[in-house]
Amino acid sequence: MVKRYRLDEVAKIEEGKIIPRRKYFTNIGVPLITAENLKKLMLDGDIERLPKVNIVFGKHFKCAPVPAKTIILTKANLKDTNKYIYQSETELCIASDIVAIIPNETIILSDYLLHFFRWYKVNTEWQHLYHIPIDIPIIDIQHKMVQILNTIQLLLKNKEPLLTAVEGLPQHFDNVSVQIENHSKNLHHGFNQAQYLYNHMLHKIFKGEHK
Repeated sequence: MVKRYRLDEVAKIEEGKIIPRRKYFTNIGVPLITAENLKKLMLDGDIERLPKVNIVFGKHFKCAPVPAKTIILTKANLKDTNKYIYQSETELCIASDIVAIIPNETIILSDYLLHFFRWYKVNTEWQHLYHIPIDIPIIDIQHKMVQILNTIQLLLKNKEPLLTAVEGLPQHFDNVSVQIENHSKNLHHGFNQAQYLYNHMLHKIFKGEHK
């Protein structure tokens, strides 16, 4: 069974606050996400490099903490949402150029919402997020869908390191360059097929063709 909701019916949409003054930054605290460091985070995935704030002093500044499993987007340039979308693994604070979507996981899984935003094209102001329609199956069906989608994404995430490792093999072995080249081509083809399959599944799931 699939039911259609507005996004604000199944998730809390929270706008970030101003960035705290430097004196409130700490070595150990809650990571702060800004639009600038969101892009860096998407590249290296190292959340420990982000500036941190001590939310104990929250009464002295405006800070918007959000829980793990929150979906993080930039407020500006939402057309790049598919490129700069992050799912928090821990509690975070969000700055004024960030919007957070906190799913009600009794209705919609965070992973399901993450894949939805990798498919959905947002071309208007961030306030439009409240009214986005989304078709949501029961939780058990969502689990099955995201297991497949997550597996494909994990394969694609490892694409570059694997290709680099394979293409570097000839320097360690003699007389295998032709075999390595063929293997590399097969890997490229396999990853292209995996990307096609992922995009095709997103279209089928979120266009409602899985019903």
